[in-house]
Order: sequence, then structure tokens, then C-alpha cells
Amino acid sequence: MLTKALQTTDLRRSAMCPPANSRQKADDVMAETRNTMERHLFNAAPFLMRTGVVGSLWRHRLMFVVIFLAIVLLSLVTAIVLPARYLATGMVIVAEGDPATRTSDVWAQKQGDPADLESQIMILRSSRLMKLALSQPGALDAAMEVCSSSSAGCESLRNDTAQLADKVADRYSVGAVGRSRVLSISYTSASPDNAMTMANALVTAYLNDQRGTESNSREVAAKWLWQEVTDLDKEIRDQVAKIESFRRQNGLVQGATASISSESLTSASQQLAAAEQAKAQAQARLDAIRDMKNGRDASASQMALDSRTVADLKQQIATVGNQLAASSAVLGTLHPQRRMLEASLSLLKQQLANEIERISVSAQKDFETASNLVTTLRKEVDKAKDNAANARTDESSIEGMVRDVEAKRQLYAQLYQRASELESERRSLTGGTRLVSLAEKPTRPYFPKKTPMVAAGLALGLFLAAASCVLWDRIRNGFGQLDHEDDASEPRRDDDVLKPEPLEIIGSLPDLPAIGLAGGAGDDLLAILRRSMCAVGFQQGVKEFATDLFDASAGRPLLVLPAEGGSRDAAFLTLAAGQVLAKKGHNVLAVECGSAAREFADAFKLPNREPTLCDVMTGAARLPAGISRTSTPGFHVMAGDNETLGLLESGDIAELETLIGWAKVYDLVLFTGPALLDPRSHEALRSLAEMELGTVVCIDRGDAQETRRANAETTLARLGLRSAGAVLVPALGKDDRAMRAFARGRKAT
Repeated sequence: MLTKALQTTDLRRSAMCPPANSRQKADDVMAETRNTMERHLFNAAPFLMRTGVVGSLWRHRLMFVVIFLAIVLLSLVTAIVLPARYLATGMVIVAEGDPATRTSDVWAQKQGDPADLESQIMILRSSRLMKLALSQPGALDAAMEVCSSSSAGCESLRNDTAQLADKVADRYSVGAVGRSRVLSISYTSASPDNAMTMANALVTAYLNDQRGTESNSREVAAKWLWQEVTDLDKEIRDQVAKIESFRRQNGLVQGATASISSESLTSASQQLAAAEQAKAQAQARLDAIRDMKNGRDASASQMALDSRTVADLKQQIATVGNQLAASSAVLGTLHPQRRMLEASLSLLKQQLANEIERISVSAQKDFETASNLVTTLRKEVDKAKDNAANARTDESSIEGMVRDVEAKRQLYAQLYQRASELESERRSLTGGTRLVSLAEKPTRPYFPKKTPMVAAGLALGLFLAAASCVLWDRIRNGFGQLDHEDDASEPRRDDDVLKPEPLEIIGSLPDLPAIGLAGGAGDDLLAILRRSMCAVGFQQGVKEFATDLFDASAGRPLLVLPAEGGSRDAAFLTLAAGQVLAKKGHNVLAVECGSAAREFADAFKLPNREPTLCDVMTGAARLPAGISRTSTPGFHVMAGDNETLGLLESGDIAELETLIGWAKVYDLVLFTGPALLDPRSHEALRSLAEMELGTVVCIDRGDAQETRRANAETTLARLGLRSAGAVLVPALGKDDRAMRAFARGRKAT
């Protein structure tokens, strides 16, 4: 209804101004309308009081927030103050049994026998294994460090392993991992290095114990085999030494292929055979020569034919004989030439006879030499036969000892191979358990975990805060239902709300120079401000005023309100202070809230499609949509429109509170609101009062400024607005464009 009345009023104001008497009637109608609206605002039916848990929380919201924040803060402090505990975890897996001897059920083979797993867990928790873990490298020092950090008198435990093992066992946790054969071994400590060392110590001790239990029999067998190998090696060496000594004493030296005696007999036999063959050849040659001497033609023998000298002599004899035969036909027997040929023939025959005799003597000597060699070799062969027979007899005497040595050598090789296999099996034996993973150095604390603790603090804070509010409400109301008092349901009076607080003057905006208003009061505010800043005095005054305004904000958002309706003071002050503070390095956000005229959009020439505060409040746009940058770095604005006032009147300020929370990144947030002294804006200002903004009232400087100041103090107290001070501003003039707000809005759409 209020929005409809405002629209009706603005439409009437947007009409063309009538003559003087008609204008007076229009003013009377507007005054009557304002009075009607004011009566409607302050005499309306009261709102219904919230009941139940929601009503209790709403009535005691401050207590709810305090308890909630206290518990959340306590959880945060607890998460920070509590010493960090680190958890290091190693894993082992219990191996399956031998398939040939395994008789367990299929489910036990697949998931692990619970009895077997429990027995392994009991072994891990035993004091014997704890002592073995403390004997691992670095484990004792880590345990002493943990003990010294938790309690005094730990030096006496260094020699008392039993008590130290009991003390360390409390920090171990052993258990099965799900439905598997894997066992997890964890250790908790304030030091991540100690946690990793102690967890790995128990894992290593457990694996070594399991491996040692199963490898004990192999170790005993391997030890016996190594002793047998050593004894057998000694026996073999002694027997080999005896055999070699006997062979040296009896000359049983081994040759290339056999013994020396055998090789000597073979060589002598071969030489005898060759000598006998040579003797036979010499005998044959000698017999041939003897046959030639007994009447045969010696020149025709094989031996003569093989001699080169005999062949030459025979050729010469034939030649001389031919010559002698040829000369007998022409020469006489006494002719000197014939006599010379006969003498030559006789000489050649004599030489042939001498050569044959020489060959005969040589053959006789060869025969005699071959006969002597055969006789000598026969004696050597007989001697070699005797030596070979003696060597064979000696070899037969030690043949049993040699066979015994060879058998022992084979046994030595077999025993050595088996002992090596047992040693390898013992060293590589994994036992009934295998390592899955050693513990690694933890990088994040196991306790306290900040995220779960904070989440638990939030949940506990919500529960306790809500329970406290409900309990307090029930105590105050006698554990009964809430009774609605008649005086509580009456509309509160403006005079009974708050006692007016004095409105202090926190700053003063200097008067506008003549150059500032050169273009007329109807210009956009940015143009007026730029022209006014050309004056040095005005510029210096604005800087001082902006500094005072920033100090008065004390880090909280400010709501800048004009005193009277239609005034442009609040928007002008916001733009002036925002630009000056942005140039000083501050981040400033100016939000146009509840103004009928789009001052920011006109000043910075923002497009009509740019989202406004109304779009953000209705959810049509999400932040940072609607935040526009200006030519001044660090100064951002959000334009508003005439529909924002209706949203404020309805009390829908959730998105506005979200905007304030989002705008904490800015050094200063300035909201420009509707006129403070205009009754039409009081409902919207009551909604803004719930946000607890600091309110700055723009009061025109002049004779009536004290009156306006007093009225502003009363109105602020009645509406519940927090006063941040007042600012004296020069008379900037009324904004006639506000009369055409709805027309402009419809044109934009």
C-alpha cells in the first residue's frame, strides 16, 4: 500500500505545474496525502510476534550469537592450543598356508582366519616383541625422547627394558584392516620422526621374529652341512697328498695322454718297428749288389739305375762305342784315333766298375747300422715293458685310494650345493608374514584435526546456543507457552522508542564556488563537482571534510541521509568524499540506496542494462554484478533506482546484508538513503536501522540548521538509527528530476 501511495504521489508530481491557484490546491492535496500516509504508517496494525523455537531465537538473537561465537572460538583455541599428535602406520600381511597342507575353509583362505589374525595381533602386543622393537637401531633413543617429553625420571628406564616396553606399548595400536589379512601397526607421538622410527621398529622386529622362527631349522641344517663339507675337504686334501707322494716316489708321472712309462714303451716300440723296416731295406739292397757281383749285369740292377753317376758313365760308354764302331769302317786297327777311342772306352768301363763297388760298400754299411739299431731298440723295448708292468702294478696299488678321493669329491660338491641352497633359503625366507609398507614420516597431525574440530564446534555451538535461548525463554515464561500481552501487541510510539542523542557536527562541506554552478543546478553531480574542484579553496575544504568523514566512520559503513526530500546533498557529499579518499589511496564503495533519482547512473553515464542495487536485492544479479568502476582508481559505485525503496519498506534486506559482508574489502562503504525528515521513507529507514549502520545526516547550512538538527536527532532516535554525526552542506538546490523518476524508469525499460 505504501508503494502504491508513493507511486501515486510521484505521478502527480511528474505532471506539468499548473497556475498559482491550482498549485496551491495541489500542495494542499499533497500535504493531505502525506498526513494520510503518516497516519497509515504509525497507526497500522502491529506485526505478529514470532512464536516457538524461531521466536525464542529471534528474541534472544544476541545471546545466541554470543554463545555460538564463544563455543566456536573455544573450539578454535582448543584446536590451536592442543599439542599436535602424529600417527605413523606400517602394514604387514599374514601369508596363506601351504596349499598342500591347508585345510581351512574357503572363506578363511580368502578373508583371513580370525583366530590366526588375533594370534598375530597378540604376538605383536607381547612384551617380548616390544623388547625386540626397542633393540632396533634408533628405537631406544626415540622411546627415551618420548618418555622425557611426557614425564620425568625416564633415565632410570634406560636400563629397565621391561618398564620401558610397558610404557611404549600404550602408544602402539595394532589391528586388522577391514576384511583382509593385512595388519596395521601404528604409533602415536608428538614428533613425526619418532612416530615413524617406533612404528618401523616394531614392524622390523615382527618380521625378523617370524622369519627367524621359520628359518631356525634351515640354519641348523646348513650349519651341520658346512661342518661336513669342511671335514670332507680336509680328508680329500690328505688323501690327495698321499697319492701324489706315492707317485713321486715310484715315478708314476703322468704324461700327455698316459703315464710316462706307457708313453716310453709306445715310443720305443714305434722306433723299433721303423728300425726293423730300415734293416730290411738295407738287406734287400745288399742282396741285389751281391747278385750283381755273382754274375749278373751290375749296371742293370735297381741300385745302379738309381745312381746318377752310373747313368752318366753308361751314356758316355755308349757314345764312345758308337764312335769306335763308326771308325772301324774307314780306319785301321792301329789308327791313332781308333786307339784313342778304345782307350777312352776302357777308362769309362773301369770308372763304372769302381762306382758299382762303392755302392756295394755303402749298402753293406747301411745294413750293419740298421742291424745295430734294431738290436739296441729291442733292448729298450724290453726295458720299457718291464717299467710299464711295474707302473701298472703300482697304479693298481693306489687305485682304491684314487676312487675313494673321487667319490669324496662328488659328495663334497653335493653337500656344498645343498648347504648353499639352505643358506639362500634362510636368507630369503619371508616367513608367515610379508611386508606391505613401512611407516613413512607423517606430514599432517593426526590429532587435533582443525577442520573436524571446527565443524564440531560449529554444530555444538548451534545446538547449545539454540538450547540456551529456548531454555532461557522457558525459564522466563515459567516453562509454559508464551503469553501475548496487550501492551506488547500495541504499536510502539515514536516518542517512546529511544531517547534522542545529540547530533554532533563532524564536518562541513565548503560553499560551492560560482564556477561550480555555472552550468545550472540541474546538471549531473559529477559535472558540478569537477567544476567546483577547480577552485583551490573548495578543493582544500573537501579534502579536510573527507578526512573527517573517514575518521568518523571508524571502519564501519556509513548511511548518508539528506534531511529533506528531493535534496541532492547526500549524493553530492558521497561523490566528493569518495573521490578524494580514493585519490589518497583508499578503496571506497558508494551505493545509491533508496533514492528516487538515479544520480550515480546519470553522473557516470552508466548504461540502462547495468544491474542496480534492486537487481542484487531481488536476486536478479549476483555480486559483484552492479559494481561499476569510475575514472578514479579505487572508487567504485553501485547505482540504485526508485524500486529499491519498496524493497526496503518490505524489510527484505538479506541481500543488502550480504552486500555489506562482501564489501569488507573496501576501506569505506557509503550508502545514500532517502530523506530523514520525509515520513514516506521512515519505514525503509526502520529496515536499514536493523543493519546498525552509522548514520550521517546532511543539513543545509543556514538560519534553520539548528531546527533541522533537532528534528533529525528526534527522528533518528524514533527510527532506531545509530547516529554518526551531521554534516553541514551548502545549498545545492532541489532535484526537479526526482519528480520524473517513474517516467524515466519506464523509458529505460
